[in-house]
Amino acid sequence: MFFRTNLSVLIVFYIFGLSCQVTSHKVTPYVSNSSSETLPLSPKPKSFVEFQTIKVADWEASLAGLLDLDDPKAKSAGLKDRLEPIAIYFYVIKHPKYGSFMIDSGMGENFPKGEEGSRVSSIVESQMHFDKLKVYETTKAYLIKNKIDLKGVFFTHLHLDHTLGAYEIDRSVPFYVGPGEVTTRQFINLFVQGSTNRLLGENPNLVQLDFGKSESEIAVLDFFGDQSFYVLSVPGHTPGSLAFYIPAKEGAHLVLGDTCHTGWGWNENVTPGFFTTDRKLNRKSLDFLKGLGAKQNLKFVYPGHQERILISEKK
Repeated sequence: MFFRTNLSVLIVFYIFGLSCQVTSHKVTPYVSNSSSETLPLSPKPKSFVEFQTIKVADWEASLAGLLDLDDPKAKSAGLKDRLEPIAIYFYVIKHPKYGSFMIDSGMGENFPKGEEGSRVSSIVESQMHFDKLKVYETTKAYLIKNKIDLKGVFFTHLHLDHTLGAYEIDRSVPFYVGPGEVTTRQFINLFVQGSTNRLLGENPNLVQLDFGKSESEIAVLDFFGDQSFYVLSVPGHTPGSLAFYIPAKEGAHLVLGDTCHTGWGWNENVTPGFFTTDRKLNRKSLDFLKGLGAKQNLKFVYPGHQERILISEKK
């Protein structure tokens, strides 16, 4: 997700060609030993991971950001901009050999203010309605309570609402991001880079995945090399947006990230609105995920900010 800033301010920055990366922290390239995959994916994984969803907080956000209200389906449904109830989640996968990993970072115990002051700028805090957060679980407490020795965090992307718990995660833990997520320069990042830096924390271990393709291409990576956990490069919402396909004996899980924020958006195949960086690429990536869902034995689909969808109920 993202926030809307004053249009005239954005035009001025755009005209003068000002831009920056989403974070000034160093990122290290990572090349997996596994090769990119093609569809359909293997129906018989060599291993299975355990998969859990953790609801962090309830929240609200602009429906015009969550959904493209100019889409004919949205117009036909009579959808108008309003504050839409949403939630923040993180996910935990436990691999039998490689240990425990998170998808997204949850919420820090002392967000938004820590010992050094506010983690986000005042303009970001006001635009993103952080005052409406109702927090149920924090990342540090969850990891301690469940005695999890974290081996890595996969970020669907680096928008602020997905990095709220990163600064409390051990500095040695790799933070995996998609191609171009850190290195792409955009003028909107002028407003959020400082907040992103503080939320990621001091000297984060940022690692950029390499799918062996152009950064703007959709790609699939068998991360552990045993068909148990697929990382999907789905650019559009952000340059390096990721989604995840996780096989399971009872039916697979598909984590969409913010390529699709809502259950309605997934069911009606409608892309996000102004929260998304490149709507044409987002359209292509959402179509890819819909196609993946049609080809694989899916049980659950997880939109970026609403409850999971039980696929068997829709058939």
